[in-house]
Amino acid sequence: MNELKKLNEGGTPSERPFLLIYTNKDNVVNYEWLKTKEELVRVMEEVKGYGCQVLDSTLIASCRVEFP
Repeated sequence: MNELKKLNEGGTPSERPFLLIYTNKDNVVNYEWLKTKEELVRVMEEVKGYGCQVLDSTLIASCRVEFP
């Protein structure tokens, strides 16, 4: 766990930290990266309106590690 903490200290903030995973009418898995929680909720409602099924949504860590 300490190794992960050390890696994250040098990371950069994520521009789109929210991830939405859903399936469309053809049962194909899709994903969207979103900037805000409000945008996430709006897109969730939109895809549901098209008959898609939301599988999961999450807030990714506040920073990502850049590897050389």
